[in-house]
Amino acid sequence: MTRWNNETLKNALKFNISFPVAAHTLCVDSRQLQHGDIFIALPGTQDGHSFVRQALDKGASCAIVERAPENTNDQDKLIYVNNTQQALEDLGIYGRSTATKLKAIAVTGSVGKTTTKEMLRSTLHHFGPTIYSKASYNNHLGVPLSLALLRQDSEFGIFEVGMNHKGEIAPLSRMVEPDIAIITTIAPSHIGNMGSLEDIADEKCDIFAGLNQNGKALLHGDHPLFERMKDNAINYGVKNIFTVGRKAGLDARLLHYQPMQQGKRSLITAEIFGKIVAYPLQFPGEHYAFNSLYVLLTAEILGLDLGQVMQQLAKVQPITGRGQMLNLQLTNGQTIFVYDDAYNANPASMTAGLKSFCSMHHDGRKIAVIGQMGELGEDSDMYHIEIGNFLNTLPIDCVHVIGTNAKCLFDTINKEKRGLWFETVDELKERFIHTLEGKESIFLKGSLSQRLPELVMHLKNQLKAVA
Repeated sequence: MTRWNNETLKNALKFNISFPVAAHTLCVDSRQLQHGDIFIALPGTQDGHSFVRQALDKGASCAIVERAPENTNDQDKLIYVNNTQQALEDLGIYGRSTATKLKAIAVTGSVGKTTTKEMLRSTLHHFGPTIYSKASYNNHLGVPLSLALLRQDSEFGIFEVGMNHKGEIAPLSRMVEPDIAIITTIAPSHIGNMGSLEDIADEKCDIFAGLNQNGKALLHGDHPLFERMKDNAINYGVKNIFTVGRKAGLDARLLHYQPMQQGKRSLITAEIFGKIVAYPLQFPGEHYAFNSLYVLLTAEILGLDLGQVMQQLAKVQPITGRGQMLNLQLTNGQTIFVYDDAYNANPASMTAGLKSFCSMHHDGRKIAVIGQMGELGEDSDMYHIEIGNFLNTLPIDCVHVIGTNAKCLFDTINKEKRGLWFETVDELKERFIHTLEGKESIFLKGSLSQRLPELVMHLKNQLKAVA
């Protein structure tokens, strides 16, 4: 179905397009462009105007530009605007305005945004046409790109909303205009930019800036900053506040978490508005159980059949970099187990991931590959040393560490379990496989800047996957 044509582009951009256009998707990265996409040339470190020719050669239906790009004579495929970022936002806002039946859900938080979003989209699509933020499309580019996919028949939209500096969430929320806004939890992610946990909480609460009248706020009721978040919501005029946690009296409560299949799966017992429910989850770790509670609470608010929701939720699998589990075979025929939690890290998610890994049954050596955690400010050493001390309490045999700022973590590790320290993942990648003999269980996590997903991909490319 064609999403963008001359009429919809005119309505969004407020002027006529002089040549015929028929496209479904917008694209801002020529490497990811699919035939028929509209390419938007955004300025930046790598100016999108330098890639217009490449985009058109790959089959872009047209390009939205601020100026004439070099080496491009296809004037009948160029749409000129004053500001391409504003054009992207206008297209996203128009997409949102056309989805008149939509129930929009915005998800933010320091930990668990993407997993909660993936659980929601995998569940809600069973009940109606669903649009969602792909990958971690949660910023000033990703949110309007996701909104631009909306159609008149879209019933559910799940949009991840992120930040790393103050003032970023409110504009995104106003674009989304959510009916339900979820804050998964608050943790010292980006605290180096934000200053304090309280400042992080206040910024996350700007998710309520765009909340529709009679919209619902979902908060972590056990969190020490719950009252602050609740006050923020009230100050935004939110009248419907729902809670997730363990405490008696909360709307969605985790009653019992039971590991299954040697800790690699779980059985959740919960209470949703007074109803006791139990369901399996294809995720290890209590932190994922709380993510699933946001899904059930959302479904109950939307009036969906909770039994069907739990059936769908039980099928959801961890995604790459966020708790995905792999069995790989070495060249000697022995297998290794990889717990891929490599996509980004902060102190809270690092602790949760390590706890989850250590709750599993392991036959052989347990190895942790830890990358430094970024944007922790002047307390960076303290947070890294705390993780080092925590690792010393865990049944892990060897810890490898990557990153200059994590050297203090490495020095904190007890000598009997201290592995190797490298400035970059490239140095470890060259020799890591050769340190493995078989039956090892490996945990990987670090900030994106440390590129640990490249080590995971290296293992996948070099080794055979087995069931």
